[in-house]
Amino acid sequence: MKFFRILTVIFISYLSYMAYKKGIELRGIGTNADGDGIGISFLGIQTAERVPEANIPQHAQGFFVFSVILGISGLLLLFLPLIKKTLPLPFKNWIRKQLETE
Repeated sequence: MKFFRILTVIFISYLSYMAYKKGIELRGIGTNADGDGIGISFLGIQTAERVPEANIPQHAQGFFVFSVILGISGLLLLFLPLIKKTLPLPFKNWIRKQLETE
């Protein structure tokens, strides 16, 4: 189980880095796009076909927010055993009940 968690944290960290890198790339383009706009793809998946020049900074911000959320999720997953140890008993019982009902 520990190996799977570490592998998942590495994968989430990679996605976070790639999202941050894509945000930097879009921020660098700014509003200097050729033609009607640009197509935005992330890891080979087309996320937006035609983004107008005025909306490029908002997409860059979206990638930054996405990378921060992924980074926080990865850290929470990495430190999950430590978090479980330091939780008070009522929270542990509540979590145990939630996991048993699923």
